[in-house]
Amino acid sequence: MEQCAPDQVNRLRVTRNFEVWNTLSDEEKKSIELLHAYIAKGGYTLDELNTELYAIPKQVFSTEMTDKELKALQGTFFKNVYKLLIDKERGPRLYLFLYAIESDKYVGLLDFSYPETEEEKAANAPVQEECCPAAEEEPVNREPDPVEPVKEQITLDDFSKIDLRVCKVLKAEGVRKSHSCLKLTLDDGIGERVIMSSIKEEYTPEQLIGKKIIVVANLKPHRITGVTSQGMLLAGTNNACGCKVIFVDDMIPCGTQIK
Repeated sequence: MEQCAPDQVNRLRVTRNFEVWNTLSDEEKKSIELLHAYIAKGGYTLDELNTELYAIPKQVFSTEMTDKELKALQGTFFKNVYKLLIDKERGPRLYLFLYAIESDKYVGLLDFSYPETEEEKAANAPVQEECCPAAEEEPVNREPDPVEPVKEQITLDDFSKIDLRVCKVLKAEGVRKSHSCLKLTLDDGIGERVIMSSIKEEYTPEQLIGKKIIVVANLKPHRITGVTSQGMLLAGTNNACGCKVIFVDDMIPCGTQIK
């Protein structure tokens, strides 16, 4: 999933989402409280959980409403649950999702009966922009991945089939449907091409724009979150350093082949 469809990966939050909780109306908060109580009590079947999820908004809001109004309230309730659990407005079928995961792994994320802890405040605090250049972060000392054996040998003819080109990053932007990918518009010496790369957690657009990178230029285009990606950049990925894009000297013209 992380390699082929990173935008579809869902991860439970580590802390309660007070940023979302504080924006909810009293009725919406009551809906979450009812869900928390139901999950915490346990003992339900899959079908019973599904029925309860649709019933909760009825319990909180007025029963005098049209089917269209009720569906809208149920949709909002589902979105709120997703945002509190996985920071998204959509996800897998909610009743299947909640039933498949052990409840003790997420029930605490729905419990807002006690104030935000100092640890949660620190984890949820927005990053403040500083007026002065920030000091360089100390590198995280992590164990490197085991070195894998060298793959099967290839011939020079095999290698020559891979067209590696120097490209310059003209634009870098996030994609609404993806939480991990950046959409990069590149100058490949012939024209512009777009590639999608799951490096959003590693780089800001400002760190990439204007830089020159190496791209597999003859990789068959493929669709990622609705965008046609025309190639793949080269990067080194290791537990010790994360994902690091391979940059090249700015003196190398765009379109230069790597041989």
